[in-house]
Amino acid sequence: MLAEVAARRDEAWRRAAESARRRALTVLAAPFGLGLLLLLLGLVALPLLAVGGVLLVLWAAVAFWAWRAATSGPAHRLGGISVAEAVAAGLLPEVAAERYRDVAQSLCDALGLELPGLYVLVDPAVNSIASGHGSSARLYLTTGLLSVLERIELEGVVAHELSHLKRLDTLTAGLSVVLLRGGRLPLPGARAAAAYLEGEDRELAADLAAVQVTRYPPGLSQALAQAGAPAEAAPAAAVRPAVLAETASQWLVTPRDDLRLGAFGPAERLAVLEEL
Repeated sequence: MLAEVAARRDEAWRRAAESARRRALTVLAAPFGLGLLLLLLGLVALPLLAVGGVLLVLWAAVAFWAWRAATSGPAHRLGGISVAEAVAAGLLPEVAAERYRDVAQSLCDALGLELPGLYVLVDPAVNSIASGHGSSARLYLTTGLLSVLERIELEGVVAHELSHLKRLDTLTAGLSVVLLRGGRLPLPGARAAAAYLEGEDRELAADLAAVQVTRYPPGLSQALAQAGAPAEAAPAAAVRPAVLAETASQWLVTPRDDLRLGAFGPAERLAVLEEL
């Protein structure tokens, strides 16, 4: 029975990752389609042949750069300090740091993930975010979150963020930031394209994936309740406003309701978790 449950869970992870790759490739491939169309039209109108060729070459360079940048994610702009640095600076108690490391390692073992870089944002807000992909993956927790959550609640949050890594949500989110500024690029359709790329149900899906691992929905729901209202969860002291706005939809709790791309806010997510 347990083997069957594990197999179904692994299949769900695989489908989610495939969906993320498909959305990423769809967004990156769209301009290639336009370039190919212009090349075909160039058989009739020669100038279009040159335009199509230039577009293909330019977009190939942009797509390559965007993929590389999305893999590292917005981590270099989020800032933060390593767990060891936080302890050395007296910003994080050693016991809290050890709990952070232990919870992350245990859950990575359960998920079959390589341990991401563990970072701390020095901020009283209760929030978290995962960024990057593969060896560039990073997990950020605020000092506010680490100071108020019990271990079982921390497990729920870390499982939620690691689920984003497992599902490749951080890859599509990185592309959203790089290409569309998280939906804030001043172009028609940018918000809709970012919502498609990131997945409108990404946070709820990560919640459900997390509780499949921890098998304790109240842990995550209690953590969400601790985070409070979006304004209270905004790590404004640690993250620059522009970066916070571009990554808003990727935090455990979106810092501002008007920046949320998905249909499910904290209240809706809590209601779902309480039904489990």
